[in-house]
Amino acid sequence: MDARTLAKSAKALILAAGLIIATTVVGAAQDAPVPLGAAATVALSSWYIAPPSGQALLLGQTFDLTSGNLILLGNGQSASFSGSYANAKAVDLLLNTSNTYTAWYDQAPVGTVVLTFSDGTSLSTTLTAGVNIREWRPNSPITVNSVAPNGPNTQAWIGTAQPAMGGGTAVIDMLTIAAGGKTLTGITVTDTNTFGALKMQLSGLTVELNAPTPPPTPTPTCTMNDHAGKVSATKAQNVPHCIAEGKDDANAN
Repeated sequence: MDARTLAKSAKALILAAGLIIATTVVGAAQDAPVPLGAAATVALSSWYIAPPSGQALLLGQTFDLTSGNLILLGNGQSASFSGSYANAKAVDLLLNTSNTYTAWYDQAPVGTVVLTFSDGTSLSTTLTAGVNIREWRPNSPITVNSVAPNGPNTQAWIGTAQPAMGGGTAVIDMLTIAAGGKTLTGITVTDTNTFGALKMQLSGLTVELNAPTPPPTPTPTCTMNDHAGKVSATKAQNVPHCIAEGKDDANAN
């Protein structure tokens, strides 16, 4: 084998190793998509042209959009989900508002997301227009079209609204709420607004799970009983686990 062939072989091995590492990193992340259930009655396709569907991967997280529907919440309405999600890292919600008129709602609290945990504690996040939630059609000068920079809300998808819904640019945003590694047992989304035309639409929900910690590998130890019947009961000669510890020709203790 000549030098050029050797170099190609080495390069192939390096690339293969890189692919293995990349696959391991990607595989370490775990999602538990939560179906929206019977409360989801509004077709995404009635609002958006060609919206994401199926097991949709958005911003690296998987959402169960197989029903093709979203949950539409009016003033004072809630949607709740229960389960048991051990070692929950975060909750991701595909969440926007409609009719988010600037004159009424800019910087105003319009909803909450409450996470409950198996230890009896809960975490409440206020949804504030212009901070962590915004209009789904962000192209009108009279609606709240942006959120705080570098916050927990990120645009997950951009497309076009159906002509019957006004047309123009349409978005689906993802709100991420840290869960602290606890066992998550409940998620409740509430539209707390009490006046006006504002609605809240929940298009998807998933729970990010921390990768399980592998059990520690026990460290082999040498005892007199390990060497009974061997060449010498007082020496660690030719005993594989002792050789691995550098104890070959050492006293077994």
